[in-house]
Amino acid sequence: MPRRRAEARAAALVFALLVLATVAAFAYAQRLKRDPLVLDKATYVGVPQLHPNAAPVHSFTPNGDCRFDEVRIRFRVTKSDHGTVQVVKPGGRVVVTLARDRFLKRYHFHTFFWDGRRRGGGIAAPGRYKLRVKLLGQERNLVPPGTIHLHRSPPRPAKACGRASRQAP
Repeated sequence: MPRRRAEARAAALVFALLVLATVAAFAYAQRLKRDPLVLDKATYVGVPQLHPNAAPVHSFTPNGDCRFDEVRIRFRVTKSDHGTVQVVKPGGRVVVTLARDRFLKRYHFHTFFWDGRRRGGGIAAPGRYKLRVKLLGQERNLVPPGTIHLHRSPPRPAKACGRASRQAP
């Protein structure tokens, strides 16, 4: 009989510890939900936007016809830090690095342009790509929701676009 009481007390103690751990995990999760996002307001828009009232084009076709040959990547961070901005495949493989060890000021929009080229210089394959921002001081990799759509379309007759390669300030 004393052995059963000891087992019952041990089971009650384990149950109480599990309830306490569950309540603590719930409180911590609620705290995390209230914290502001570190990277927010990320947008991907094909440029140029031909009409100011037109709906934004979320895909681009780097075929040299001066229409949607680049995508504008824009985001802001809520904590200042040095960071690396990359375009990656959904699996995480780096396609191109847009900025390396750049200071990203908090609550400031940062804009980058991608022309669809890979690191080696060729045009990336059609498909979906993601943005990845590595915050070096915080040792965090941030991948915001949303994708960059690269479509392949046949090249049109070349026009004189009159644009130089863009570099983000």
